[in-house]
Amino acid sequence: KTNMIQPESEQSMNRILIVDDNPTNLRVLFEYLSGDQGYKIFIAKNGREALERTANAKPDIILLDILMPEIDGYETCRRLKEEEETRDIPIIFLTAFADAENKIKAFNSGAVDFIVKPFNQEEVLARIKTHLTISRQKRELEKKNSELARANASKDKLFSIVAHDMRNKLFGLTGSIEMMEMFFNELNDDEKRLRIREMSSSAQQMYKLFENLFTWARMQTGSIEVVTEKINVSRTVLELIDFFKPDAQAKGISIISDIDEKHTVMYDKNMLNFIIRNLVHNAIKYSDNGNLVTISCTKNGGYHNISIKDNGIGIKKEICDSIFQIGVKTAAPGTRKEQGSGLGLIVAKEFAELNNGTLTIRSEVNVGTEVVLSLPV
Repeated sequence: KTNMIQPESEQSMNRILIVDDNPTNLRVLFEYLSGDQGYKIFIAKNGREALERTANAKPDIILLDILMPEIDGYETCRRLKEEEETRDIPIIFLTAFADAENKIKAFNSGAVDFIVKPFNQEEVLARIKTHLTISRQKRELEKKNSELARANASKDKLFSIVAHDMRNKLFGLTGSIEMMEMFFNELNDDEKRLRIREMSSSAQQMYKLFENLFTWARMQTGSIEVVTEKINVSRTVLELIDFFKPDAQAKGISIISDIDEKHTVMYDKNMLNFIIRNLVHNAIKYSDNGNLVTISCTKNGGYHNISIKDNGIGIKKEICDSIFQIGVKTAAPGTRKEQGSGLGLIVAKEFAELNNGTLTIRSEVNVGTEVVLSLPV
């Protein structure tokens, strides 16, 4: 017996197909690999059977004899490598010939290794373990590369969306400045004030967009540190309500807080401010005259749940389902055509997760939206 036993988590995945027309060889290999080795063993007595068993059993590795009737090992190996579903299964040849010509032929047909008869148990186990490890690492690397490619594609899409929004804002701002410059003496005071308000609004939106993008970029590079401290939620929310009061009054919206004055959480203060600020901004954006934005905080189990709820226009389900996905344009115009990239919500969600919390959203068209920030007590 050998002590080269794989961890239990790996053993459950290790399915080995032994292909040999010699019953003695099959028995020897079966005894080597069964028992406390933890492998699940499948057997085929010829090439045709090997092709069928491979399709059904989907082994992690194949031990394949070269000299077999009808379809020899070389041809069996070539056929397996031609099929997309089986081409990545590592194949180790079993052979009595150790000469260079047969080795080259074996590797050219797609084998990863070979074991020379008569078998040595420790060699057999060592080679199998090595190629199972290589195969698993290859799959993990391919998975990570695929995830990285998807993440990069999403980030490229996000930058494209932000750049498009930024160009539109900048175009509108420069256009207004040029109009003011060309017709300044012809405009009356009301028209000048209107142009200035429009330029101010565009500049603020550009600043917010840039701030969100810069914050998100810092998060991706790991340069944002979480500094936890005791925060009075009521006081923080009241300060933000005062900050948004002019915007809310301009649209005829009321913002109220029913949070207990003594309610506190342990959180990063800057991140909490950013999250609530973005959520209140969105609530105002998608509400209009007569609507109400309510901010509350309750304790449920091991979590504080800070809720920002409005009875505005709501969000369609298909948009709501993908609202936190990077690179997906989900931001719809507000009730007064306010624009946005949706980046603020993405950053808010990542801030929540950095603090071991979650951000969830529930919405219904023409009923309203509720976003809940859950923070562990």
